[in-house]
Amino acid sequence: MNLEEITRKILEQRQDLTQNDLQDLIEKKKADAHGLLSDEGAARLVAQDLEVRVNGRSFSEIKIADLVCNLSDVTVKGRVIAQSPVREFRRRNGTLGKLLRLILADKTGTVKCLLWDDQADNLAGSSLEGQVVRLTHGYTRSGRLGSVELNCNERSEITVIASDQYKQEYPDLQNFLTRLDSLRLGDEVNVAGIIDSPPKITSFAKEQREGVVLRATIRDQEVAVSVVAWDGRAQELSRLREGDTLQIIGGKVKADLSGSLEVHITADSIASILKEKPSYLKLGIHKHRPISSIKPNDKDLTLLVKAITVGGVREYRKTSGQTSRYRPLLAGDNTGLIRLYLWDEKLELADAVREGDILMIEGGQVREKAGEVFISLGNSGKLTVNPESVDSVLVYPNRTLIGQLLDLSRPVIIEGTLIRDAEVGTVQVRGGESAKVATVVLDDGSAVARLMLWRELAERAMGLRAGTKVRFVGIQPRLNMQRELVMSSTSLTTMEILGGTGRISNEGDLLSNYF
Repeated sequence: MNLEEITRKILEQRQDLTQNDLQDLIEKKKADAHGLLSDEGAARLVAQDLEVRVNGRSFSEIKIADLVCNLSDVTVKGRVIAQSPVREFRRRNGTLGKLLRLILADKTGTVKCLLWDDQADNLAGSSLEGQVVRLTHGYTRSGRLGSVELNCNERSEITVIASDQYKQEYPDLQNFLTRLDSLRLGDEVNVAGIIDSPPKITSFAKEQREGVVLRATIRDQEVAVSVVAWDGRAQELSRLREGDTLQIIGGKVKADLSGSLEVHITADSIASILKEKPSYLKLGIHKHRPISSIKPNDKDLTLLVKAITVGGVREYRKTSGQTSRYRPLLAGDNTGLIRLYLWDEKLELADAVREGDILMIEGGQVREKAGEVFISLGNSGKLTVNPESVDSVLVYPNRTLIGQLLDLSRPVIIEGTLIRDAEVGTVQVRGGESAKVATVVLDDGSAVARLMLWRELAERAMGLRAGTKVRFVGIQPRLNMQRELVMSSTSLTTMEILGGTGRISNEGDLLSNYF
């Protein structure tokens, strides 16, 4: 029924109103909703307030998208896409309260429905999930996050109606799920997936009491993200196991300290361990990506690489004051090199990584800084050291000719002869710290490049003479302000003296063992 038909029916039954009176009521209803109502939706609410009925049907039955706060005696029809257990709580006056949550959906959207006390008891032990219901005599209020919530008290009634004829009007849950590769920071989402790794529950001190946090990895299609639950919600999911199917309705998308997105199960979320994997949940087959194919903002990478250099544990402090620990590694396959950062709980596995180990990385996230791409592996990822399923021997990439260098986004291996003596000096870097830097110029037969060797590598470069043949593994190419090629060492760069007139004695870290 369109706006014209609704206004005609109202004026027929309320002859005390003029067309202008009715239009004023509709405009006021729209203004009260701050622009969230259409003309038709506002007219329906006016009809509800005026107790107008058309063909025996009350206009109090409205679409979910037309719900606004502070409505009374509302009738809504929808499919139940989620139902929570009954929870008990103490009111301020000391009495015991009970609450059960439903999520209702029609083709216009979803709404949270709160059933209190006796209404919650009536549904305890039964499930309405998947069924279409009519809820009468409800009222709306603003939720904690400002969204509209539908409430049911002792006057309210819930009736199950035949659902086969309502498939288009009241879609199934899968129509309201968000794919894990489409998450956006700050969104409230409905997601479902398979638990991809053993969940981990840890305790921590919190305001003179003990807090609990559960972390697990959930996967759908070819994407995996971390799922986080705190305190009571963590305890509710304590029986969650690897391979289970987890459904989360109303999860909150946040970022961990490494910047990776994760889904938090809040006090208002409905989290369910499903008995069977839904037919719509299809898992992709993971293929190892070659390093050379990695691009900025790639998500959920699966890589098979070999560890070349393992760095020490470091600490990162955010502007909020929170700290997190990580360990950097230089890794490679036959197509190239890349820096890998292992965060927080992955440090336990990183402690066992040795140069030459094979690493299976699942759920890696690509980051970019100053033109370099690197892999961040946080709580949502998975690291396997020397996996048994690998039956091929990984090799390292060949050295890169400077004259043929096209990709400046990843560290490379270069080899050549120094054409002048190393120049070593001290500069001030960010934070006022003094750092030693050595400048060398290397010719590999295809082109010449200037190399900046920092800190420990600068110390080792002291005394290098023109004519020395050197190999650098993991040096990062970039263009300076004059668009000239410059290569800089990192904490993971290694240097091997191959020979020449200025060879330094006692040179260690020869990489020939690895090639």
